[in-house]
Amino acid sequence: MGDACIRARLDKAISSQSWMDTYPETLVKHFTDQGSDHRALLLADKPYVRTSRPLFHFDARWADNPEVRAMVNYVWQEEVQGTPMFRLWERLKKLRHLLYDWSRAGTTNSLRNIKTLQAEIDRIKLLRPVDWDEVKKLEMELSR
Repeated sequence: MGDACIRARLDKAISSQSWMDTYPETLVKHFTDQGSDHRALLLADKPYVRTSRPLFHFDARWADNPEVRAMVNYVWQEEVQGTPMFRLWERLKKLRHLLYDWSRAGTTNSLRNIKTLQAEIDRIKLLRPVDWDEVKKLEMELSR
């Protein structure tokens, strides 16, 4: 703690030249060290490339949000022609698109919030002396 804190990266990956020649696109990712004094490592033999859009998932935290309720009301009051199942499908599809755009544009984006908190924790840990109370506060927020 404090000035007695020793910081050294001991979590490393090593390989031979022949292994690197066989797997030239290899990468090592250091994960964050929240809750531990070690960083987990991910060794990948090639970069990950997303081939499709991520699936949409309704976030339970949205259920009580007045903006979300307004979107649901708007979509359900809109006139849609077709069979009852087709009307349901079209309304759900439109609502999904509205919620997706809304979540990406707003402050509810959990991934963005997580990355911001992790970056702030990493920034504070680089300062001397480290404000460990602030780190613990941010880590609690990250856990929440």
